[in-house]
Amino acid sequence: MRIISGLYKNRVLKIPKGDTTRPTSAKLRGSIFDILQNQIEGKSFLDLFAGSGSMGIEALSRGASLAFFVEKDRAAIHCIKENLTSLQIEATVLQMDAASAVKRLIREGKQFDLIYIDPPYSLSIAPLLGELPPLLAPEGIIILEQSKRAIISASGFNILDVRNFGDTAVYFIGA
Repeated sequence: MRIISGLYKNRVLKIPKGDTTRPTSAKLRGSIFDILQNQIEGKSFLDLFAGSGSMGIEALSRGASLAFFVEKDRAAIHCIKENLTSLQIEATVLQMDAASAVKRLIREGKQFDLIYIDPPYSLSIAPLLGELPPLLAPEGIIILEQSKRAIISASGFNILDVRNFGDTAVYFIGA
């Protein structure tokens, strides 16, 4: 897997072995960042269910000011840390489940301009979405990757756009 654009363009990222994570394809990553192209520079990025960290690293490569990575899988955390080290990036990496991380980040008063969520498709995401308002900065955007067969309820938010990529739907959600 390679970084698509920006400061770290063409740098290779490690991905966790096995099937515990589902890496976002380069095509889908490129499409998401093309849609967000004018909304990344200087912004803060939260990568929930981070896997290899490719989305957060891509955001940093394209000018995001900071990124937080949340992942509970030990092998994936190891990949994220290796990827960050190889690129000499300092970032916060939290090894915990997304719900616990969200609660912790809220307690710490954190807010993010962009929150990327790529959970296991079998996970009911509605409860987690309901916890996110305090973490989303004014004018912030949540980017949710899900199966296009999923029914998404974003209570308290507006679904700004939905893009379909094969079996995947990407929701752009704002306050």
